[in-house]
Amino acid sequence: MRTEAKVFGIIAALMFAAAAVYLWWTGSGAVAHTEWAGGTALVVSGLMSTLCAGYFALVARRMPPRPEDRPDAEIADGAGTVGYFAPPGFWPFGIAIAVATGAVGIALSQWWLLGTAVIASLLAIAGLVYEFYAGSPESR
Repeated sequence: MRTEAKVFGIIAALMFAAAAVYLWWTGSGAVAHTEWAGGTALVVSGLMSTLCAGYFALVARRMPPRPEDRPDAEIADGAGTVGYFAPPGFWPFGIAIAVATGAVGIALSQWWLLGTAVIASLLAIAGLVYEFYAGSPESR
């Protein structure tokens, strides 16, 4: 996780530097009109990258170094079980359709459509959560 923390730290530094240059560049010149929307977007991007870097650094302190983080690691050190992955399913697609339907309901002031979308999204979220418990115990 140390590698990821370094990568996101570099990205955050670049975003903050780009925000400073952007705000300076738009504030100088003939018009002298600072364009705040782009600068704010760059600063928020830097803050989100800093958040990711901090999280990865915190996780890296709690676990032993992975082969990716050790300079003396061999290729064989990374062999074996990679991790546990969620089973494939269509629940994220159902959540997306339900949320899109809710947005259309809000845009068109059709509150019955929004209510239907909220119920559908709750059912799809429940399906996503309980997806790990589907099937027989032997298949898990």
